[in-house]
Amino acid sequence: MKARFLLGALLLLVCSLTGCSDDENGNTPDVTPFSLEKTYYEVRLGPLSTHINITNGSGDISLAIANEAIIEAARVQNEGEDVFVSLYGKRKGNTTLTLTDNVTGDKETVEVKVTDCYLAYGIAGSNHPALASNLMLYLVNNEARDCYFFTMDYMEHQLNNTPFAKGTYEFFVRQEGEKKTPYLRLNYPADESGNLAQDAPMEAHDFALSFNDSQRVLEIIRTYLDVDWEELISNPMTRDLPPVDLTMKMTVPGTDYEITGALATAPIPEGILD
Repeated sequence: MKARFLLGALLLLVCSLTGCSDDENGNTPDVTPFSLEKTYYEVRLGPLSTHINITNGSGDISLAIANEAIIEAARVQNEGEDVFVSLYGKRKGNTTLTLTDNVTGDKETVEVKVTDCYLAYGIAGSNHPALASNLMLYLVNNEARDCYFFTMDYMEHQLNNTPFAKGTYEFFVRQEGEKKTPYLRLNYPADESGNLAQDAPMEAHDFALSFNDSQRVLEIIRTYLDVDWEELISNPMTRDLPPVDLTMKMTVPGTDYEITGALATAPIPEGILD
């Protein structure tokens, strides 16, 4: 009896020193409550995933998708032991995803919206009157071939949440002598001086394209925007490694206008796409 009392007192002393006692919710002190910074996510159709970062809780997360026809979700833990949930869009629409911490019992439900796939083009340098430096274009893979033009909020060091203008785009190939040159036609509102302007008439502007790595840039355009280069160029393409240098230069034939930028998979501000 005395030995059992001494053993119990010793265990109590060790727990008080090491913090091994449970809290009121039954959670061990070294596991923080599970919660998410945001409960709304947008995912584009296509090969790119969107991540929900898990920064608290136990990291032992189970997932329940309300409509598995719209998204696919998986818990991922990399070598650095960072945990995140990877979301892939399967079909346009809205659904919910419930994340449950299997240790703490905490739950978070997020709304997930799947949009059309899209590709960004960030302009780094330009002398063009409309397409200025630090402008971001988003080319959307939908039937209308929508193009959104975003400007930068320099105070916040991020894109403005709403587009400055909206237009359309089209890729095509033009035969120039013995050379076939890829082009991008942008239709956007422009004033009399050719400047990008809201509530102005739509005008078509053709830009000849050149690339630092033509094979990879053409491949990412094909993958994200469903551009059939085989049909346009009549030159079968083979799959390549993931793009590395996505620099794309645009020039206006017969002028000295030159725009240099890079294609990117940067996300569009939320709430813009259907």
